[in-house]
Amino acid sequence: MSAQNGSPPSASPTSTTSPAVLGSQYGTCDGKAALARETSPGSWQVKVHDPKSPLAGHDGWVMIGRDWPSLAEASAATGLS
Repeated sequence: MSAQNGSPPSASPTSTTSPAVLGSQYGTCDGKAALARETSPGSWQVKVHDPKSPLAGHDGWVMIGRDWPSLAEASAATGLS
């Protein structure tokens, strides 16, 4: 009997480690909706929703800063509350 009998090839063992859970927080900044999110462990960015801004992307969000090492530092630098 052939080894190619329609069964899938043996797979290598899968990793049991789960990906890092990244943080996020909604709030306000200068009266506008704001989002702080961790884009990778230890790197935070803050965006505000301001669709009338010429800097806004197609979704109306404007990046106001990135690469802060913590949410507290991102909040302090941008006024996120």
